[in-house]
Amino acid sequence: MTHRPLVGITVSFVLGIFTNYLINIPFIPVFSSAFAFAIVYVILFKFHPCPAGIPGWANWTGFALLILIFLTGITYHHLRFFSHADNNITNFINTEKLPIHLRGVVVSPPVSKSVPGPLLSSMKYRQKVSTFLLRPESIESTTGNIITSATTRKWKSVAGTVKVNIYQTQQEERALLSGEYYLPKKLKYGDRVGITCKISLPSTVRNPGQFDYKNYLKRQNPRVEAIASVVSLYNIKVLSEGHGNFFYTFIYGLKKKLNTVIEKQVKKESIPLVGSILLGDREKVSEGMMDAFLKTGTIHFLAISGLHVGILVVSLHCLLRLFRLNTRCVAIIIILTVLLYAAITGMKTPIIRAGIMVAMYYGAFIINRRWDLANSIAAAVFIILLINPSDLFNVGFQLSVLAVLGIIYTSSRLENFFWKSTILVERLQAKEERNEIWYKLSLYCRKIFCVSLGAWIAVMPLIAYYFHIVTPLNVFLNIIIFPLVWLILVGGFIVLITGLAFPILATPFAWLVSYSGVTLETIVLLSSKNIQTFFYTSTPFWLWIVIYYLIVMFFILREMFKAKLTHAIIVTLVILNIFVFSGLPGRNKDYLKLTCFDVRHGASFFIQFPNGKNILFDSGTRGNYDVGKFVVAPFLWQQGIKKIDTVILSHEHDDHCNGMPSIIDRFKIGNAFVNKFFLQSGKKAELLKLFTEKKIETGLLANGLEIKGYGSANIKVLNPPDKDVLKNNGILTEDISINDSSNVLLIEYMGYRILLCGDIGKMGIKMLLAENCKPDASVSAGIIQVPHHGGYIVNTTDLVKSFKPEHAIINGPAKGISPSTIEEYQKHGVRLHKTHENGAVMFSIKREGITVSTFL
Repeated sequence: MTHRPLVGITVSFVLGIFTNYLINIPFIPVFSSAFAFAIVYVILFKFHPCPAGIPGWANWTGFALLILIFLTGITYHHLRFFSHADNNITNFINTEKLPIHLRGVVVSPPVSKSVPGPLLSSMKYRQKVSTFLLRPESIESTTGNIITSATTRKWKSVAGTVKVNIYQTQQEERALLSGEYYLPKKLKYGDRVGITCKISLPSTVRNPGQFDYKNYLKRQNPRVEAIASVVSLYNIKVLSEGHGNFFYTFIYGLKKKLNTVIEKQVKKESIPLVGSILLGDREKVSEGMMDAFLKTGTIHFLAISGLHVGILVVSLHCLLRLFRLNTRCVAIIIILTVLLYAAITGMKTPIIRAGIMVAMYYGAFIINRRWDLANSIAAAVFIILLINPSDLFNVGFQLSVLAVLGIIYTSSRLENFFWKSTILVERLQAKEERNEIWYKLSLYCRKIFCVSLGAWIAVMPLIAYYFHIVTPLNVFLNIIIFPLVWLILVGGFIVLITGLAFPILATPFAWLVSYSGVTLETIVLLSSKNIQTFFYTSTPFWLWIVIYYLIVMFFILREMFKAKLTHAIIVTLVILNIFVFSGLPGRNKDYLKLTCFDVRHGASFFIQFPNGKNILFDSGTRGNYDVGKFVVAPFLWQQGIKKIDTVILSHEHDDHCNGMPSIIDRFKIGNAFVNKFFLQSGKKAELLKLFTEKKIETGLLANGLEIKGYGSANIKVLNPPDKDVLKNNGILTEDISINDSSNVLLIEYMGYRILLCGDIGKMGIKMLLAENCKPDASVSAGIIQVPHHGGYIVNTTDLVKSFKPEHAIINGPAKGISPSTIEEYQKHGVRLHKTHENGAVMFSIKREGITVSTFL
C-alpha cells in the first residue's frame, strides 16, 4: 500500500465488482456498510499518524481503506448493472416483438455491415443491415375504452438505450448499389428521429454453452436494454438535428472525414482492411477475411489496441525529436494525440488502457515524477472499471490486460531463457558489429518472437475458453506480419493528415498503404488455407485455467521462492499428467442422453450413448442464423466432445441441414447418412461435396435398416421406404414430398424408445404406420418428436394412437404450432415440451425410467 497504493486499491475494487456479479447483494445493506466504513476511515485518518500506545495504526487505516473500496465496488456495480429508472423502456416491452412508434436521439452513428446467408441456403436473405444506438425519449402506446370501444394513442416518456437494426427492402438494396440516396449514410450523431419498428427485450441464452447476447449487451457502455428492428428506410424519419454534445459531434464528424479520405485515397480492395487497422472499423471486413485472421491468431491486428497506440507513440516521438522540442512539449503533444486517437476509434477498452498508460508515462515527465509500471497498469484498470464496471467480464478487457502483463513480465525472461549465451556474446561485440544488417534482422526476429510468445502464453487459456481455438503458430506469423502493419499504420496516419489538407501529397503514401494491405491479406489467407495454423478445442475447465496461471506466476516468481528451474519443470509435468489423464474417458455411463436444441423454426438433436459414442440428427434453422456455429458447436465444446461419430440428415430442407458446414469445419465426423430422396434432387450437392472433401463416409438409409456400433442401444430406420420397393408396390416416388421422405429413427435403450420423425406429413405418417405398425406388433415410444414442428397434419391421431408416447417434443416457434396438434397430444395424456417456451430440452434414459430437464 505504501509504495504502490493503486495496486491494492484496484484489487479491492475488482474483488468488490466480482463479488456483486456472483451474488448480487442487495443495495441497501451494502451501501449502509460502505457509509459506515467511510465514517470509520475518516476517524482513523484524522488520528493518523498513529497515537501513542497503539502499534500498527497505519496498517489499520490502510486495511479500512481497502474494505471501503471493496464495498464501493459492490455498490457501484449494483447501481450500474442491476438498477434502472422507473420509466426505463424495459418496463413497457417484453421478449415478444411489439410493433410501436418510437422517438429518440441517435447516440452513435449508423454502422453498415453485410450479413452473409447460410452456405446451403436455397432462399435469398437480406444482405445489408445498418445498426445504431438510440436514446429513446418517448414511446407511443394505445389505450382502449371498454364502453365506447374507442382507442386513443398517447406518448409516454421513456429512458434507456435501444439498439436499432435497419433492414433494407430488395428495392432499397438495388438503389444502394446504384448509388442513390441512402438514409443510414445521412443519419448522424445527435439527430432526433421517429421510427416505426418492432421492439423487444434481447433474447436470453436458450441452449447450453450458447453465447449470452443479452448479458453481453447489458455489459456495454451505454447499457443496451432493447432491440428494435426497422424494415424499410421509409419507417425512419429525421425530425430535427443537433441534440448531441459538442465533443462527440466533433469526434464523429472528424471520423467521417477521415473515412472519406481513406475511401478516396486507398485502393478499393484494401479499404476494409486499412479502415479496420487505422480506425477500428472492423464491420467493413468480410466474414471470410475475419475468419482467416482468427484462424491464424492475428486478429489482434484488426482490433485497435496497445499495439496501434505503441506504433503511433513511437513514430510521433521520433518525429517530434527531429524538431528538437523539449521533453515536456513532446509529452503534452503525445498525450493529446493519443487521447484524440482513442476518441476517434471508439474509446474501446484496450485503447483506453493503452492511452492511460501512455498518459501516466509521459505525465511523469511533465510533473517530474518517477513512473511506476505496476501503478500505471492498476490506474488503467481502475479508470476503465470506473467508466464501466461490467468491463471486468468483457473478453476484450481481460485479453488486453493479460496480454500487456504477459509481455512485461515474461518476454525478457523468455529471451534470456532461449538466447542466454547469444545475449552474453552480443554484450562483448563491438559497436560496428551491432550495426550490421544481419545482426539487426536477427535481433528484430528474436524480440518479436519473445513478445509474441509472452502475450500468447498470457492469453491462450482465455482464447481457448471464449473462442475454442488455439493458434500456436501466430508467434511466427507475427514476425512477417508486424512490418506490414507498421507500414499501414504509419503510412495511414500520414495519408489521413495530408489527405485532409493536401490530398495530392497523400498519393504515394496511399499507394504504399494499399499494397501493404493487399500483401497482408494475401499472407493471412494463404496461411489460413495452406498451413495448419490452428486447432479447435473444447471448453477448458475454469479450475485448470486457474492452475495454469498459478504455474505461469510460479515461473515468473521462482527466483523469489529460490526454486530451481528443474524443480519447477518437474512440478509442471506432474500437473500436466494429471490434466491429461483426467481428460481420458473413464468408465462408460449407464444412461442415454438426448438433447433437443432450441433453434427456432428448425431441428437439431444430439444423442449421447452409454458406450461413449454419439449421433447428431439434423442441424438447421429457417433464416440466416448459423445453428452449427452458434448453438451445436458451443454445446459440444462445453461437453468436451471433439468427434461426432454419426451425422444423420432427415431431409434436404434448409431448416434441417444448413448448419452442417460449420459443424464439418469444426469437428471430426465419422460417417454421415442421408437417403436416396436426398440425392435425387441434387439441391444439396455442395453439402455432399463437403462430406467428400473431409473424407466423411456417406451412406444411404431406408426402412428396415439398422445402425450398429452403439452398444446396447438399438437404432432402426422406419422411413422412408426404399425407392425400389416403392416402385415394386406401384407407388410413384414423385408423389412423395420432400418432407414425407424424411429419415425416421427409432432408438431403443433399456426398453424405452425415442422416435425422431423429421418433417413427415400425411403421406409420411401413412407409410410409417403401414410398414412398422402391423396389427400383431406392439410398438410404442416413450419420447416422440412431433412431426413438422407441430404443424397441422390430418392423421396426427393415428400416429399418437400407434406409438402411445409419454413425452413429445415440439421444436418450432409458437406461431407455427397447430392448436389441434397440441389438443390431440394432450387428449392422450402426452407431456408436451416446447423449445420456444423451455429452451433446450434434455432427456436421460436410465434403468429407472425417463427424466426430463429444460434449459430455461
